[in-house]
Amino acid sequence: MYAKTKGIVLYGLAAKVVTVEVDIARGLPCFEIVGLPTAAVREAKERVRAAIRNAGFEFPMKRIVINLAPADIRKDGSGLDLAIAMGVLLASEAIPFNTDQREDLAENTIFIGELSLEGRLKGTTGALALALGAREQNIQKLYTAPDNGTEMKHGFGGDVVVASSLKDLVAMVLGKIPEIMAKPATQGTHSLQRLADFSEVKGQIIAKKALEIAAAGGHHVLLTGSPGAGKTMLAKAMPSILPPLTEEEQLSISRIYSVAGLLPTEGLMQVRPFRSPHHTITLAGMAGGGSIPKPGELTLSHEGVLFLDEAPEFSRSVLEVLRQPLEEGVIHISRANGTFSYPCRFILLMAMNPCPCGWHDGGEGHTCTCTPWQIESYVKRLSGPLLDRIDMVIHVTRPTYEELQAVGDAETSATIRERVISAREIQRKRSRALHFSDGNRVLLNSELSHRQLMLACEVTDEAQQVLAQTFQNLDISIRSYDKILRVARTIADLAGAERVDISHVAEALSYRM
Repeated sequence: MYAKTKGIVLYGLAAKVVTVEVDIARGLPCFEIVGLPTAAVREAKERVRAAIRNAGFEFPMKRIVINLAPADIRKDGSGLDLAIAMGVLLASEAIPFNTDQREDLAENTIFIGELSLEGRLKGTTGALALALGAREQNIQKLYTAPDNGTEMKHGFGGDVVVASSLKDLVAMVLGKIPEIMAKPATQGTHSLQRLADFSEVKGQIIAKKALEIAAAGGHHVLLTGSPGAGKTMLAKAMPSILPPLTEEEQLSISRIYSVAGLLPTEGLMQVRPFRSPHHTITLAGMAGGGSIPKPGELTLSHEGVLFLDEAPEFSRSVLEVLRQPLEEGVIHISRANGTFSYPCRFILLMAMNPCPCGWHDGGEGHTCTCTPWQIESYVKRLSGPLLDRIDMVIHVTRPTYEELQAVGDAETSATIRERVISAREIQRKRSRALHFSDGNRVLLNSELSHRQLMLACEVTDEAQQVLAQTFQNLDISIRSYDKILRVARTIADLAGAERVDISHVAEALSYRM
């Protein structure tokens, strides 16, 4: 007796459809699963056996062999439980389907879910990513657990049927009870009101302007200053001035968070991610880890902000892993099972003190106690190649007492965000006109290659002279030259200027120096 069903498993951020082939033959009773299953999949034998029996069906005491095809891809997770159970029930003829019905079920339907020993259906991690993978394979119908129904409906175009138990699901397949269709959730109530607002930050006019530029052009920033100057508060307010997510960005970020098991229950991600890992994070935690790697902090920051507070305290390997993603917007992780590529386009914010004690810059009532060697060693924890990838370095000073007590009308994040959106719209139009794109994604100024940058920047003669003097006299790298020009282009966009003039270049240089 033979039957075939379909399941689906995660493979990085992608999803692979798995054909579950079930053969039941005479012989000594056994239950084998082949096709590169991991321990979680092999353990499905006991869950499926108990679930079938406790759902009121007879488990065949024969030789049962389950093949998970294609056999050269490792299968992980408990989401294949339901597909295996349905295959066993079909092969044992507990579900009395004719040949045409079996073929239709095998070709157009996917079963996703973990089984409890009593036969109840439980949700699995990565439901949205699995649904998107099923849609890409033109699957018409999904059967899954109620816990996954809403999430899957957001990513699947066809019918998503939910059942609370294996017994109910079989009854739905046979048409004995009506199918229960999942519905997408009403969009969550995520709001920018939960974020810190720039109006709450006292003083820091230069730092606020720098972060506005960074938000408009997608630039990376290093904030330096003594303890308590406001570096962390500035960083936490950064997401409040970023543009709202587009539908495509919502789906892209939600897919990542679904695989990581962090997707909100109320629907897709509505605000840009803000990730602030502790300095004790491991390399695997930052880049992603596991035999089939789970997304790390770099990927979880995609289309948002990655904030490294006390950056010199992070391990050298963790900091150096940032170098390639900052340039390419993607991280490649090689494992024995294959090479996985995860998107990670984010704005990097780093904060650091000027020395280990924090008071090298002076301050009323504070005296630096660090030796020159300690200061040099502390600063050198950020390598030259990493600093070369930072667009702006901002010195944050403690606000004065008058600034702290000021009750004036400081600019709100909403006001700044409108300027950022306008600047990004200018970049969008320019990118479309010059045919700059990354798939369907319009490139920001910080993402332009050297050739694209030369086409996008019309520089005045005076500004060109300043750039030439800077390149020759300061002996800067080509990467640094490009970053100065990219920041100047963003400053010009915020000012609504078509050409980059000397004032834009001078301001960009002040942030770079």
